Amino acid sequence: MMRYWGLDVLKCVHCKSFPLEIYVIEYERQDIDTSGIEKPFCKVYCGYLRESIQQDKEYPCGECIKIGIKTAILYCQSCKHWYPVKNGIVIMLTDNKRKLERDLEFLRTYKEKIPENILREGKPVNLESAPH
Repeated sequence: MMRYWGLDVLKCVHCKSFPLEIYVIEYERQDIDTSGIEKPFCKVYCGYLRESIQQDKEYPCGECIKIGIKTAILYCQSCKHWYPVKNGIVIMLTDNKRKLERDLEFLRTYKEKIPENILREGKPVNLESAPH
């Protein structure tokens, strides 16, 4: 299952930008023992709060780690590429390895929960460039 802490290490496959934005569509709260975890759990970027880590700040790591992300979109603001999270698995492939019809199906299925800029301008495919 994808976790917010993954955003602490993931970079865009195309332009290597960091951090990626996340738009969570479906998640589940899981019963995980978080006692004894080092805080902050993330070292550079807190995806849960969408901010860079500051050493003198208290972070809700215990709450964050319990969230399993089932469906989401990761988005690179720099080059506009987006990557789906399906069944808890991040799918970060180069354009030539992606199945564009599956990507379009993902956008159409969740279009009510995806930001408009991704639907219109996202790469490698978006609803504006798709054949109707």
